[in-house]
Amino acid sequence: MPKQTTVGAVAKLVAILEPIDKADRIRAVRAALTVLGDDAAEGDDLPELTRPPTSVRSSLREKSYFDQKNPRTKVEELAVAARYREESVSATTHTQAQLREVIAAARRNFDAKNFRRDLENAKVAGLFNRGTGKDSIVLSHYGQSYTDALPDREAVKKLGRPKGTRRRGRTLR
Repeated sequence: MPKQTTVGAVAKLVAILEPIDKADRIRAVRAALTVLGDDAAEGDDLPELTRPPTSVRSSLREKSYFDQKNPRTKVEELAVAARYREESVSATTHTQAQLREVIAAARRNFDAKNFRRDLENAKVAGLFNRGTGKDSIVLSHYGQSYTDALPDREAVKKLGRPKGTRRRGRTLR
């Protein structure tokens, strides 16, 4: 098969298989190979050269996710990274290292020196829940809605800010 035809076939296969979850992708590829009469459909003995490196695939997904959401501030970058982890690996809590990994894979700068400040600003904005533990970061419901609405800034404005509990001073009687 000429190289040009191979590249085109791979592009078409990727487009077809991308929306399918991992287990079903493997079954679909094995079934196709079986129909074609290839022996490689039996077991997991597909050559390693046919599998793109995981780091390349994931970094492309993270970069495209960030490019799609187009976060403008460090606070938004943290929220987008957390939402990406929720959608890609079904994570409900995050650590600084995990968020750093996603942001770095998206080819963005991660400011470790000011991480606590940026996270506190994100909590004040209502994007993350408070009181989730020292090393546990949880994206709030508002934060999920906020990142889902990006890059449409008008939709973000329509969300409105979450109503937090206001601290009331002690009244003297």
